[in-house]
Amino acid sequence: MKSKSETEIEFKKSKTTMKAFLRSFLMPTLIGKSLVLYFGINYSLSPDEGYGYGLAASIAFTFCSLVLFAWKYRNHEEL
Repeated sequence: MKSKSETEIEFKKSKTTMKAFLRSFLMPTLIGKSLVLYFGINYSLSPDEGYGYGLAASIAFTFCSLVLFAWKYRNHEEL
């Protein structure tokens, strides 16, 4: 049976891990989705002004960010 201090240490460790987990998932997701929306709306309004390149780059950024997130936590145990 675990002592109270060991339980508190595990709780604090899982809490900080959860914060890092959420931060590394939400920030690229929110930034990537914002870029996709911005370039997608502008590309649909004026397709000849080069917004397609920004849209492609923002989709690639979003995809790479999510792949890096999955790779970073590939061996992580469930919380």
